[in-house]
Amino acid sequence: MEDKGAPAGMIETQLRAWGAELDRLKAKVEKQLAEARADYYDHIEELREDIESQLKKWGKEIESLEPRPSAQEVVQELRRSIQLTALEPEIEALKTKAGKAEAEAKKLIDELKARRKVLKEKLSELKHASGGAWEDVKTGATRAWDELRPALQSAISKFR
Repeated sequence: MEDKGAPAGMIETQLRAWGAELDRLKAKVEKQLAEARADYYDHIEELREDIESQLKKWGKEIESLEPRPSAQEVVQELRRSIQLTALEPEIEALKTKAGKAEAEAKKLIDELKARRKVLKEKLSELKHASGGAWEDVKTGATRAWDELRPALQSAISKFR
């Protein structure tokens, strides 16, 4: 009877360890997303500062010109020279990169949780298995364990 509990205990211990590793990976992904967002907003702020600097420079140049153009002409010239739409691809690329990383991490976590659930079910069956069903349940639990281990190791290596 003690032999039945030892593998189950080892499996539960490994499941808890993997659960902790999943939580660590999730925190790491969330941190990377936060960093990507911070970089995005820092970049936007730098661009704004550059634009303001150019506007001040051009404002002085415009004032020194003779004859002075109308406000509408100045606005039109600024619109021609400041191409805000040129920034859009860069902004979209940052958004896409952050979205892909988040989606991939969530997918991996969901997959690992599903496999862990199957293994827990097999472990529960193992605890309640009678002598004749012991080998069948043990085989099923071992198979679930063998499927979960490489998936978790793959996920861990992907986010290190």
